[in-house]
Amino acid sequence: MYLRKKTFFILFIAGHIIFIFLQIYNHTQNIQQTYKKQNYEKEYDILREEKQKLTQQLYALKDRTTIKQFAQHTLHMQPNRLNQVKKIEKS
Repeated sequence: MYLRKKTFFILFIAGHIIFIFLQIYNHTQNIQQTYKKQNYEKEYDILREEKQKLTQQLYALKDRTTIKQFAQHTLHMQPNRLNQVKKIEKS
């Protein structure tokens, strides 16, 4: 009878110790996943801001005045005057 109580007590203590280690392991895994999630959220925010900047740059480059200034200053193009237009007739 004494041996059964001793075996039960040892198994009971061992079970609790294993349970405590499993809780610690679970908590550690939870902290690691939270850290990864925070890093992914930071990276997402950075990429979202970069996307917004690039979208704004795209809209700025699509603007008619920007295109006109680029053509006139960089490419040295001039707007067409009406007297420069020639009509080509089919024969």
